[in-house]
Amino acid sequence: MGLLINLSLFQFCLNKTCWEEDELSSLLFKEEQNQLLYSVQTDGNLAKARREAVEWVLKVNAHYSFSALTALLAVNYLDRFLLRFQFQSEKPWTTQLTAVACVSLAAKVEETQVPLLLDLQVEETRYVFEAKTIQRMEILVLSSLQWKMNPVTPLSFLDYITRRLGLKDYLCWDFLRRCDHILVSVISDSRFMCYLPSVMASATMLHVVDSVEPSLGVEYENRLLGILGIDKDKVNECRELIMESETTRVFEGNESKKRRFSFVPGSPTGVIDVSFSSESSNESWAVASSSVSSSLEPTSKKSRTREMLSTH
Repeated sequence: MGLLINLSLFQFCLNKTCWEEDELSSLLFKEEQNQLLYSVQTDGNLAKARREAVEWVLKVNAHYSFSALTALLAVNYLDRFLLRFQFQSEKPWTTQLTAVACVSLAAKVEETQVPLLLDLQVEETRYVFEAKTIQRMEILVLSSLQWKMNPVTPLSFLDYITRRLGLKDYLCWDFLRRCDHILVSVISDSRFMCYLPSVMASATMLHVVDSVEPSLGVEYENRLLGILGIDKDKVNECRELIMESETTRVFEGNESKKRRFSFVPGSPTGVIDVSFSSESSNESWAVASSSVSSSLEPTSKKSRTREMLSTH
């Protein structure tokens, strides 16, 4: 009887190892397939627009206490969409509209309670879009991303690694919370776009371990890199960027106490009729502007006028 139990336990452990290896192989394959092969660094206007859009997404995420995964999904959708569509700096509202659609879609994927589309537009948004305009944008994003709304993210690897390392209980929860915080805090920096999710997850975990228990850093690094089999140099490079980003945030946080940040208000005046097309050769936006009218809508919460974009 004891021998049968031992054999059954051995078979269970063997199957568990096979499942884990298959899961890791699947994660590594998917992240390679979906790697973003461009850098916004070469386009200063795009980098600035992306940063503003991501920072707004993070404010909405914090406002509604959405999960870290919701934030990462929204930014992933945004980046993949920007990869396909030509950015037009003369139409800054396009990136904002995309950000609204992406955070709405991410919330629908991950959250159990999703605010109304108009209610999502909080936290100093420069433009306000009607619900039907956002819905049309959601359809365009879904179509452009081929309805692939569950990509591999750094959190996919965090979950996998914590299970492989046998981390659990409250200490594990606190560890993951710290990792979530770091990942969310750095995603507005376009320099992190060149790192695969596995590298981001590894660098983040090692950074947290080193900050909490430096003496365990080398041990966990060896175990972690042994499990994932990824480039140590890339991980260390990403860790250095995380540390640099943290230092920058501390400095900017101190500076923000001296002055209040505010968006430059958008200028004109009218209702813009927005239509979307992905049929053209360069897959750029197709925008038809109607005649300017006086239909500006005041916003009592912000005590200022916002531009109203609608589709008729």
